[in-house]
Amino acid sequence: MKALFDGSTIKVWFNAISTSRNFYNVAEITQEGNAVLIKTGTGDQHLLNFSNVNMIEEIADMDKKLLELQEKFRKGDK
Repeated sequence: MKALFDGSTIKVWFNAISTSRNFYNVAEITQEGNAVLIKTGTGDQHLLNFSNVNMIEEIADMDKKLLELQEKFRKGDK
């Protein structure tokens, strides 16, 4: 399975002690068998054991959204 992203922030939740890790600027996630490969836009690659992954979620870049809202209200847009 392959999923493509456009510089997204991805949070991976692990089974062990409810820990998570964020991956930034994600371009692609590929899952094959028990392996997950996360590739970023900067060329970094992260290999994960899929049996240790509880959930993978795309999280919004809240700083970017907040700046967009602030700019919108400065201009008086609704």
